[in-house]
Amino acid sequence: MISLRSKITRKILDFFFLNPRVKKYTNELARLLELDPKNLDRKLKELEKGGLLKSEFLGRQRYFYLNARFPLLKEYKKIILKTLGFEKDLAAALKKLPQLKEAYLFGSYAKDKMDASSDIDILLVGSHSPLAAQKVILTFQRKIGREINIVDMTKKEFAAKKRSQDNFLKNALSSAIKLL
Repeated sequence: MISLRSKITRKILDFFFLNPRVKKYTNELARLLELDPKNLDRKLKELEKGGLLKSEFLGRQRYFYLNARFPLLKEYKKIILKTLGFEKDLAAALKKLPQLKEAYLFGSYAKDKMDASSDIDILLVGSHSPLAAQKVILTFQRKIGREINIVDMTKKEFAAKKRSQDNFLKNALSSAIKLL
């Protein structure tokens, strides 16, 4: 059983679940996740021993990556992304934006059909500052190594599009994950 109590473990899994086909070596991942390389290396090896990660040597570097054949992969992914990782952190950051009323993740992320080139789409509803929202999102883009596209709407615009059965909004909300 893999323990999810460690912040380092959660950061590692959050990264690899959002980037399932990526291979990273310890120092590269340490810089990206802003973690101590020695502690990170220890956790990577623990996760490899537990079967969730695999590794291979390319030259002198040991690259770690997600084990796509791990039996509980989907369950761990749900736990990490929804309750301990990306979604929780993003929701907490967005709550700090004044006048932001609702936030939804939609598209390939929400449909669980992300591939290596997929971005993450987010719909923000309210009279918040789009610039402030962009600053918050930029932090997450760097952290997860994926582009995040924002669609901003006022509450009035959102309600009008919902009433008129706007195709874009209907499609976006059909599988959306509500953050706020």
